[in-house]
Amino acid sequence: MLQLGSPFHLVKRFFVSVFAFRADTKTEFQLLELLNEEEKKLYLSQPRIDRIHSVRNAKCVLSDPSGPFQPSHVIAAALHDVGKAESNLGILGRVSATTLQKILPMDIIRSWCRKDGLRKRIHSYCIHSELGAELLAKAGSAPIVVSWALQHHNEEGNTEIPQDVLAVLKRADRS
Repeated sequence: MLQLGSPFHLVKRFFVSVFAFRADTKTEFQLLELLNEEEKKLYLSQPRIDRIHSVRNAKCVLSDPSGPFQPSHVIAAALHDVGKAESNLGILGRVSATTLQKILPMDIIRSWCRKDGLRKRIHSYCIHSELGAELLAKAGSAPIVVSWALQHHNEEGNTEIPQDVLAVLKRADRS
């Protein structure tokens, strides 16, 4: 089942999105050095708020006391939300999409893929995990990167990612 996060997490992300103005330059440089050329394009195609989130996640993995982690783990943490860029929604559009996703059956939202305008963009945002996994697979990302992008909102356990790494990726996404 899809899990978007607790109300606390969503409110925190909203305020971070509104008030965060730039990413940690040192961590961003470290991240860019780990990415292949196609992954760099995906990273750079994200809106500023998503790049800041990517860098924060990468920093969380890089500084995790249970590390060091493989570069693919840092990349997985950083790029798991790249599919959001496809929706081209701003902060208020994202809040609306998240709210609709919580109250409407996913079948209705999935039917919006055949619509134009805002409904299609909301659909894209709501399936950002699937879109991101497809983009990352095309970019030649490691399997763990694709798997985390696809499954980072799932409540069920992810059996493809080792539990210790999964715990760190989840912590990073909630940071």
